[in-house]
Amino acid sequence: MDLYCDHDSLFDTFICLFSFMLSQRCTNDFKALLAEVITAETAAQKTEDGKTVLDSWSTAKRLIKPDPRYNKMPRKERETLWRRYAEEMLRKQKFEPDPKEDKHTDSKNRSANDSGRYHSGSRRTNDRR
Repeated sequence: MDLYCDHDSLFDTFICLFSFMLSQRCTNDFKALLAEVITAETAAQKTEDGKTVLDSWSTAKRLIKPDPRYNKMPRKERETLWRRYAEEMLRKQKFEPDPKEDKHTDSKNRSANDSGRYHSGSRRTNDRR
């Protein structure tokens, strides 16, 4: 009887591990789908009602639903993973400067005074004499 219990326990462990690995694979595939479809370019596009793929699950869902990886992910976890991904993208966008803005502000902020010359005409304005 102990032999039967050991096999049963071993099988249960195998099923549990297999289920976990399958779940992880689906999660990783869904995250890859999000990364492939929801890019900075698609995030910048707004719908007629002003929504983007980063602030509207229904808008994002329209883009990712045709992919088979969408259906492999359990329904209850899709939106949660999308929300985490969108929050992370928004966080990165806040800290990464927009290259268009950098070019604009660099040329705007540079002047003859910023090119190494000091306003007082002297390089040392706080000399102690």
